[in-house]
Amino acid sequence: PLSLAVDSSGNIFVADTSNHRIQKFNSSGAYQSQFGTVGVGNGQFIAPAGIFIDTSDSDKIYVADYGNHRIQVFDSSGTYLTQFGTSGSG
Repeated sequence: PLSLAVDSSGNIFVADTSNHRIQKFNSSGAYQSQFGTVGVGNGQFIAPAGIFIDTSDSDKIYVADYGNHRIQVFDSSGTYLTQFGTSGSG
């Protein structure tokens, strides 16, 4: 795990970098669910390195998808919403 964030309900989301997924735990640390697989498609990751939860906007989850050079956005249940960013220097 490389990064974590907590939503407005106290759930903990962990960027499980080497396993190319996000894991969700409740506030007591019990496993709840996960989302993402390795790949380049929507909702897939190559080494997710950071995670942020916007608690002011329905707990939207922003994941820094390091290997794919993008930020992916998910709803609070892990459903893919959108993405932005690309590889480059501009």
